[in-house]
Amino acid sequence: MRYTVYLKERYGQLLLLGGAVATVEIFLLILQAAGALQIYTAFCAFGVYFLISYGEFCRKKRYFSRIEESLSGLDKKYLLPEMLDPPGCQEERLMREVLRDLEHSMADHVNYYKNAEKEYKEYIELWIHEVKTPIAAGKLMVENHRDVLSGELEEELGKIEAYTEQALFYARSAHVEKDYLIRPVSLESLVTQAVKRNKKALIARKTGIHMEGLDLTVYSDERWLAFILNQILLNSIKYCDKETLRLDFTGSGGKERICLSVRDNGRGIPEEDLERIFEKGFTGSKGRIQTQATGLGLYLCRKLCGRLGHGIEALSQEGEGCEIRIYFPKGSYVELR
Repeated sequence: MRYTVYLKERYGQLLLLGGAVATVEIFLLILQAAGALQIYTAFCAFGVYFLISYGEFCRKKRYFSRIEESLSGLDKKYLLPEMLDPPGCQEERLMREVLRDLEHSMADHVNYYKNAEKEYKEYIELWIHEVKTPIAAGKLMVENHRDVLSGELEEELGKIEAYTEQALFYARSAHVEKDYLIRPVSLESLVTQAVKRNKKALIARKTGIHMEGLDLTVYSDERWLAFILNQILLNSIKYCDKETLRLDFTGSGGKERICLSVRDNGRGIPEEDLERIFEKGFTGSKGRIQTQATGLGLYLCRKLCGRLGHGIEALSQEGEGCEIRIYFPKGSYVELR
């Protein structure tokens, strides 16, 4: 905010002042007043105006500077009206009232969308809870009435269950901090459970599994971490075009973090897609070939890892498989009860 700009915005006042001074000068000229009086009159008129306008400029500059300082120090910008100093003039009072009206209007909109989101989340969770019953019943019927198509039907039911679980975790992913419990988790136990869960699909792929260095303990939410690992396994199974699938699970510990690596011998990821595979909805060239790809699995993995304080990255060369690494920081933890 500069004084020259302030004056330019008030050029109308300067024109009126100039006209008034010119009128007085003409009147003094008619009265044959001394030239010094004419100069003094013009000097006083413009001097008083510039003094008053400069004082007003400084007052407004201080006022808006305080607003900018308050705004920059706030995480929630909409609370600005509550941080403003008491108004010193009518203009500041009106501005404060306008800002408060905007704050209340925005708060009403935020609450509306929060309630809508909460209702939608509750509906999704209820729907998923209800749909699990017919899925479980379908699996039981397949188990009790084995025939030629039982295996294929069971596999499709498994896919439905996996997508249902993905929808549930997606609905809850925005509020992980309200639904997790940090505890010691054994990497060996975690990997073993994930392999058992997908044993039929892994057997169908003639999968060879190698585990190394998994006798490590990390601190995480076991249920959320199991979901992340399951999504990685499903991707490895889905994108393997070789006769046999190979999965290498490797754990390694450093001074500051522990790493769990999951490597497969699948198609791999093109270099141009590698940086975007964690983006929501991104399926890449491989996903376009694999029409069942949703672009949500790895997106959820990264989102949940971020919420849990874990790191995740992907390493790959096209045609040579893919490696997903999950990093767990070492240090103290809080066990919520």
